Amino acid sequence: MYQVMIFLHVLSALLLGVYVVFPFIVGRAASLTGAALEGFVGLLSTLNRIGQFSLIVTFITGGAMVSKVDASVLWMVLAVVLLLIVGAVTGMIGGRLKKLVANAKAGNSTATDAAKVKTFSWIAAVAVVIAILFMTNPQILA
Repeated sequence: MYQVMIFLHVLSALLLGVYVVFPFIVGRAASLTGAALEGFVGLLSTLNRIGQFSLIVTFITGGAMVSKVDASVLWMVLAVVLLLIVGAVTGMIGGRLKKLVANAKAGNSTATDAAKVKTFSWIAAVAVVIAILFMTNPQILA
């Protein structure tokens, strides 16, 4: 069973890589308008949803495996905090993506919403990279 958990954990961690590339592709949203913007934001929303589901799987499988390893309390707390940061920020990304489409349909400026999505995506990307660093090198916090 542990091998299945490892497989699911690594697979979901790979899917979290969507947040590492998110800041680079979201910058395009500010330059699009109309149907192109709606389609692009739909793609971003789908990627965000995939990332959120993989975050849940990562959290559950990590919680199931933590009793099988000798990890420090600091390592476990940091893992949970980083995943909660990613979860919170990605929730804010989803809300801003909805506002971005609503503003585009109303003919309002989308620049501020696109900038906030980009900022939130950078925070998520950094948190994912730090989480991967600590997950693959637990001796850092030993």
